[in-house]
Amino acid sequence: MSIHDFIPGTDAQFDPWQSVLLDAVQKSAEMWSIPIDALTATTELKTKWEAAYSIVTDPATKTSSAVQVKNATRKEYESQLRMFIKSYITYNPKVSDKDKMDMGLPVHKTTRTSVPVPTTVPNVTVIDRNTIRCITISFRDSVSESRAKPAGVQGAVVKWIVSDTPPTGIDVFTNSLLDTRSPITLEFTDQQRGKTVYFALAWQNTKGEMGHFGEIQSSIVP
Repeated sequence: MSIHDFIPGTDAQFDPWQSVLLDAVQKSAEMWSIPIDALTATTELKTKWEAAYSIVTDPATKTSSAVQVKNATRKEYESQLRMFIKSYITYNPKVSDKDKMDMGLPVHKTTRTSVPVPTTVPNVTVIDRNTIRCITISFRDSVSESRAKPAGVQGAVVKWIVSDTPPTGIDVFTNSLLDTRSPITLEFTDQQRGKTVYFALAWQNTKGEMGHFGEIQSSIVP
């Protein structure tokens, strides 16, 4: 049940729902430490709603003006209910999850869904070596082969080094950046033109945790 659509849409559904809700609240108001004035304001609108609704459900008394009054009354009552529920029910530790379900209310999660550490690596393709002092690379997931990032991933971390000899490992790379969207363009100096740049990518999740780096690749700086 969505936290936004817990109030039934039709009047025929709304009327019994609100009755069950307020009956339960009235019975447990003291136990749930609900202020009397807030409960009184809500129950007064309950009475007003039920009177307006009973008029339009009787063919003998249903008129266009009565329908307008009913609609306005429901709007006012529904607004009060949303405020009342949010203020005194939803986050009230004395109201159990079972109480909420019995009243037809959503049960909110109390813990955040954990974000996994990435287990896959980005596949990398050099897509532009023709722009002077720049190399542009694209990346996609190695397992799904999709341009969409894996669940919980913020972006790809690229590390690189310009070196005359192949690096012994990622730990010697001197440059890095995080990019949230493919492709990535690396920029170099005039002095680095013609030299070899070595690079590797890894996924990073929204908590800043990184997965494993993919294979080290290389390209000549144009």
